[in-house]
Amino acid sequence: MRDILEKRVASYMSRRFVLIDETTDVASAVKRMQQQRAESIIVTKRGVAVGIVTDSDMIDVIIKGEESDKIVIKEVMSSPVITLNSKATVKQALNQMRVHRVKRIPIKDGTSIIGIVTQPALADVIRTSVLERTIKRAKATLTEQYKPVLGNLGVLLQFSGVLLVVPALLGTALGEASSITGVYLEVVGLSFAGFFLMSYGERGPMNLRQASIFVVASFVVMSLFGSLPYIYLNPFGPGIEGSSLFVNSLFESASGFTTTGLSMITQPENLPESFTFYRSYTQWVGGLSFVYLVIMLFFPEEKLSTMRSVLGGGMLRFKEFIVTLVVIFSVYTVFLVLLIVVPTGTDDLTAISVVLATVVSGGFSPSSTIISAGNLDVLLVTSAGMILSALPFAFHYYIFFSKKGMPGRKTLGPEVAAYFVLMAVSVPIFYLLALGAPGVDLGSSAYHVISGSTTTGFQFLNFQLIPAAAKVFLMAIMLVGGAAFSTAGGIKVGRFVILYQELSRRIGRQSMKESATYSPTVPSYTSISSAANPHRSEENGGVIDQLLEEYEYRKRDFQEIVRRQGELLKVIREVLRVRLVKEILLVIGLYVSVSLATGFVLSVTTGASIEDSMFESVSALTNTGLSTGITSLALDSFSKLLLTTVMILGRFEIIIILYIFFSALRK
Repeated sequence: MRDILEKRVASYMSRRFVLIDETTDVASAVKRMQQQRAESIIVTKRGVAVGIVTDSDMIDVIIKGEESDKIVIKEVMSSPVITLNSKATVKQALNQMRVHRVKRIPIKDGTSIIGIVTQPALADVIRTSVLERTIKRAKATLTEQYKPVLGNLGVLLQFSGVLLVVPALLGTALGEASSITGVYLEVVGLSFAGFFLMSYGERGPMNLRQASIFVVASFVVMSLFGSLPYIYLNPFGPGIEGSSLFVNSLFESASGFTTTGLSMITQPENLPESFTFYRSYTQWVGGLSFVYLVIMLFFPEEKLSTMRSVLGGGMLRFKEFIVTLVVIFSVYTVFLVLLIVVPTGTDDLTAISVVLATVVSGGFSPSSTIISAGNLDVLLVTSAGMILSALPFAFHYYIFFSKKGMPGRKTLGPEVAAYFVLMAVSVPIFYLLALGAPGVDLGSSAYHVISGSTTTGFQFLNFQLIPAAAKVFLMAIMLVGGAAFSTAGGIKVGRFVILYQELSRRIGRQSMKESATYSPTVPSYTSISSAANPHRSEENGGVIDQLLEEYEYRKRDFQEIVRRQGELLKVIREVLRVRLVKEILLVIGLYVSVSLATGFVLSVTTGASIEDSMFESVSALTNTGLSTGITSLALDSFSKLLLTTVMILGRFEIIIILYIFFSALRK
């Protein structure tokens, strides 16, 4: 802005003016203006400028009805003429216009007038300058702040496009090319979009805000592209309108890439085999090869240490992570597939699909009957796979490749132990709370507790028929979720372990401090029965003295209780001041508040009970996929989009949104 004001005003003057003698009549002056396409008239007397006439002055003559050929130009001119030297600045011109209340100023070079500058022209110049500066600043911000995001997002899209070639080729090999055409469209779309973003952006390290934007954009963009196969195939039935088809497709796509597993497709066995495989495969891409790999590739090392402390121990280095991802989980997949195929004779592709959905805590079932009470072999195998999915990646790596194993890994031990204790305690509690509901026994209770705590979402019980208390308990299990840096969702056990460790450490420290400084001043009082009988004791002052002594002891006991409560509150306040604890409590608060808000909205829009709506909300937010039946084709589009949003929010644990907008959290 300051630069434009200091520029010479001559750069913005107009040369569309005429010099006319003051004795010329108005009609002749107008004719001459038209001939030379002038905008102003400089009135002269013996060659010296004495006035100025504009279009508005001419119009005034016409409005008054006077004959223009009988009025000389000097009668309508504005005088005197305010002029500026050609070396004057824009700022000086604007000041002169303001002081003299004029909108046009002739510019002189020596004694000759060489142009006219107008107030509208200068205003346009200033507006253009501000706009250009804003655009330039925006471009600079885009270059500095968002080019790494765009470049890395481009890499991710191309990487995902390559991964999704697998189900596309499988469909071609099975002769289902027509049904898998949508997947080819997705692959092409991801590849071109990735190429475009890479050409515009730049691959490089990202700070916490950039990485947060990247993660949010990744899930949104992947879900949008992932809706193409569903739109092309339309597995939702004939006669569906375009907008509903898009919403349904986006919902299914987001449910896959976020490993949630909520679905409106009740008969997946009716889909082409390759498409059923594709649905489970999207969970594999979203659960294993997506966020973690990108974070390992592009997140600064110092930020990784911060995330490790926030999400719990057990984050691997890049090479260790690749080994875990490529080798260990591939071994798990093959082993679990064999355990299903060999004893049950299940179709290979069906077995692969269910295992893929299991080891990434996804929950998409390849058929409506494979997860059932009578299919015990599959239930046992998927239970084992679900538990593996909820354990930290580092757990798997250290079990296979570390000589010390898990006992030597203090950062992992408490979290893994807490998770197994949680499951062991939860099974009998859920069984007792759900006792009497159709199909509920100890085995089904164990399976659904494992499914909920690992946030996988396999189910064969009808949760509409279980008691409300059992639903609330299962909601709490889903909210806690699996371990940090696993494929499971939820708040994560590691966060609760950190809270416990922080509190117990400070309480222990306070107890040691008290033990070092404590010196008793009065004998401890035990009980009334240990005192002498006041009715038979006269040596210690009789009954009154005994009562007074007892009162003093009781008073000291009460004061000690109050003091200890005060010390405990002091410790709690100290813990709450720890930044890590604040962030963990914030995550817990966000999960609870978003679940409550979404559940309330669902209850209003669907008319379902509040506990069923809350259950569906928690299931979506924790990327679990257990359902009370609310998720269906009959659900309105707004509620579907709401659940889609909640699934994506839950996948990056909500707080990433706050990292984008609140700088205090990123420090």
